[in-house]
Amino acid sequence: MAARGNAVLQVAGSLCLALVLTINGTRSWTQYLVPPLILLVTLYWVLFGPVLYGLGFAFLIGLLLDLMLGTPGGEYALAFCVTAYLAQRLEHRVRHFTIPYQCLVAGALTLVFQLIMVAFGLLEQSGTLHLAQFYAALGAMLVWPLLVFLLGRLHDRSW
Repeated sequence: MAARGNAVLQVAGSLCLALVLTINGTRSWTQYLVPPLILLVTLYWVLFGPVLYGLGFAFLIGLLLDLMLGTPGGEYALAFCVTAYLAQRLEHRVRHFTIPYQCLVAGALTLVFQLIMVAFGLLEQSGTLHLAQFYAALGAMLVWPLLVFLLGRLHDRSW
């Protein structure tokens, strides 16, 4: 029982750290290269802990992000659900992929997330579409190995 409580604490801690890093973010031209860390951490737990963390988990994290950022209409909740659904569909394959292939999947899922967020932006505002808005997928591919290493160490200790 203590191991399960410790696992929940580790998941909550990793999500809180990613949430703080997402909220603070960068304000320069590099902001487009910074991947949505909260999405990547959520995808990690959906992929490597599918019994406990699924679509409901992703929806709650997205809803929390919507409330913290003040976005209308549950944009993040929907985007997190769609990407988590795709991750769940690929979960059995991705867990056995090597890290370079996992990076490609993380980049593709981040690209889907970015497409949904851009679509919401174009629908709500008279926004514009820039290629730089999709650079976060490249950043996700670069950050994924480090994230898998760090969260994998936490994950292995808790189970």
